[in-house]
Amino acid sequence: MRRDLHNAGEQVKNNVAEMADKARDISRKMKEQWSDTYQDVEKSVRRAQVAGERGLDEARERIKDKPITSVATVGIAAFAIGLFAGLVLGRKSND
Repeated sequence: MRRDLHNAGEQVKNNVAEMADKARDISRKMKEQWSDTYQDVEKSVRRAQVAGERGLDEARERIKDKPITSVATVGIAAFAIGLFAGLVLGRKSND
């Protein structure tokens, strides 16, 4: 009986050690994956920032080159958005 208890204790100890090793392995793999994902996100953010800055620079240049056209474009766009919003909101209040 004592031998069986000793064997069971050793078996439990081995199983716990094995589970701890598996947990460490999973944790290591998750950490590596998180690190890779984080680096990919950083690269994407940097690319988006560069693209956004380029777009702003191009917009500034266009505004400097043709200021009247730029103001007219913004005015027409604002009018169209206002007209659309008025139609949508007007229909909801009438219903």
